[in-house]
Amino acid sequence: MSKLFYKAMIEDVQNDKCTDAEIEALLDTYAHTVKRMATTQARRSWYELEDFALTKKMGINRFTLMLERRTVAGQEQWWGTFEYGQKKLKVIAMLERN
Repeated sequence: MSKLFYKAMIEDVQNDKCTDAEIEALLDTYAHTVKRMATTQARRSWYELEDFALTKKMGINRFTLMLERRTVAGQEQWWGTFEYGQKKLKVIAMLERN
């Protein structure tokens, strides 16, 4: 089954100076990006959010995202870090079937 039908389950979030609105928008973008990356063989990827549709409207277009697939205790996890200036949001998630 394609991992596009899975749901990203957020396990941990560490916020450093992001607003609540930014956190919400970044987590939505994160879940979408994890599902897309899961369909590839990539272990690590880097994104400029200005390349994503709607990020300017959401106010997060200046952030970057480093996303890494890791195996921890036999489980596949997705570790991501959003950064823009002094702002940073770290996220860990797993994929789960809907």
